[in-house]
Amino acid sequence: MTDPRTTRGQVLAMLRDQGPMPRAEIARRLALSATTITRVVNELEADQVVAEGQAAAANGAGRPANTLHILSESCCVGAIQLGIGIVQLGLFDAMGRCRASDQFSYAVDKPADKVLQLIARALDRLCASAAIDRGALLGIGVAVPGPVDAAGRRLLISINLHWQDIAVAEMLEKLTGLPVTVEHNVRSMALAEVRFGQGKGIASVAFVYLRTGLGAGLVVEGQPFSGGVHGAIELGHLPVIRDGAACVCGGRGCVETVLSEAALRATLERLDIDPQPNALTALWTAARTRRDAARALDAIVNPLAMGLSALTTLLNPELVLLGGALADIPDELLEQIVQASWRGAFPAIRMSIRMERSRLGADVGLAGAAAVALDRFFYA
Repeated sequence: MTDPRTTRGQVLAMLRDQGPMPRAEIARRLALSATTITRVVNELEADQVVAEGQAAAANGAGRPANTLHILSESCCVGAIQLGIGIVQLGLFDAMGRCRASDQFSYAVDKPADKVLQLIARALDRLCASAAIDRGALLGIGVAVPGPVDAAGRRLLISINLHWQDIAVAEMLEKLTGLPVTVEHNVRSMALAEVRFGQGKGIASVAFVYLRTGLGAGLVVEGQPFSGGVHGAIELGHLPVIRDGAACVCGGRGCVETVLSEAALRATLERLDIDPQPNALTALWTAARTRRDAARALDAIVNPLAMGLSALTTLLNPELVLLGGALADIPDELLEQIVQASWRGAFPAIRMSIRMERSRLGADVGLAGAAAVALDRFFYA
């Protein structure tokens, strides 16, 4: 894939991904002339974005060179994770560290423009509480629950919110006076894993997220995969259940008809199982002693495994990370899902793909929005 970044962005990305290094080493790895590196680094130092630090160990004769590193406090971006009925907000530095965060709930039937107004006011309050001038933010990244346009400006559709063709970037820019970029929520989570998590240095990473629904995102050679019409991988809407129930998307037998917050809640209510602390964990625990719970668990694990098998067979990512509610399940249940997925995957690729739980935690969506903002406004 072609690297879309400027030379400045390539230098910064090299320091972010590989750590501090001398100018000569940066020039060698990026195949740039010493003159070009000197010019770019001098500009970055003048802007107080990078600084020279501790000397690197010499590999031979001569004086060791000072290494360059990013000044993490040199920039701050806003991050918005727009969920179904909940919004998370954060302020992040250049290295993806969260400096402040907050969240609020909203009624899912509230119009999009009203929700965006609430977001703008909440961002003002967060900046004030963190003693950060809102005008000093480089920009805002917004992770949304649905596919976005190629320009990263509009949420095209959100089935669970009943929103369609919402000009998120334009509306928030008018409310905040800051540049805004928009990305599909699960694709942004995959990007966060590649930039700051377990996917760092891995050529292709898929992220699977379970919360309100089941979605997936893919990053290839460091860039979010945006192929197809809208670039979204709608894993939850694969119709894999024969004679299955109607889905909110209009199809039948989709994975989400058994594996979503609403579907899990209905299953546990039917079986009179307490959903705490995690619906899947509660069902797995009951399944160890109850046949009805075991049958219900199989009816969830098998469609999920079919979806994951299709994902790995078609896209062949090196690493598949399971996030959201899937990251909190017991090791035994995780292993059951992984083994069931491999049974349906193309045999030749089973041994070359890893499937693990994400370790970015409950704030992975916020980290994703920050990664999108940093890519667009700092590492560009």
